[in-house]
Amino acid sequence: MSDLAAPPPFVISAPGRIALYGAAALVVAIELFAGWQAIHPNVPDTYRAYFIDRTTTCLDQPVSGDYLFGTEISFSDGGPLIKPLRVCGWEGPVGNGLHAVGESSRLRFALPATAHKLTLMVELSAVDMAKNGMPVELVANGTTLGTVEVEPGTPQRFTLPIPDTVLSANHRLELEFRYPKAVQIDPQDSNTRKRSIKLSAGSITGQS
Repeated sequence: MSDLAAPPPFVISAPGRIALYGAAALVVAIELFAGWQAIHPNVPDTYRAYFIDRTTTCLDQPVSGDYLFGTEISFSDGGPLIKPLRVCGWEGPVGNGLHAVGESSRLRFALPATAHKLTLMVELSAVDMAKNGMPVELVANGTTLGTVEVEPGTPQRFTLPIPDTVLSANHRLELEFRYPKAVQIDPQDSNTRKRSIKLSAGSITGQS
């Protein structure tokens, strides 16, 4: 039996090689892009701050901020007026108000377009573990209004002026409570479980 002729060598033409190289480069590019997206996901700033960068313990919630201007809100009774204002960083309400959790909490107020010369009132009490009081920094739309010292026990009322210059174009006010000395109840608790104050009442008054 005669030997079978060996098949001719497989030769890829120059255009074919270029196509293969291009396909390999495309796969590498896709892998690199996927890796970049995993490290730098395209997500809202609030999501990034809470889940990725861990620069806040307060995850923004899309509440409307509906508020009857000038009304004093009780945060102890769980009424329907609370829900539109409560953004993040709160538990409850219970009998003595909303309990702050984490290192900051936020409320949102939608104000009339003509509102000006505003005054913030908040009624606060510190948690019992804060024997030496609890400092609370109050921030409106990123501008610090002041820091108040809150004691345990009987709620205290604090009033601070809100400059017209801090109001946004849509007259929405983001009120942030920051707790630089929030305490951990249990050493195993994460920063999102720290305790600081209770909010029992609040209002924004002024001219409209």
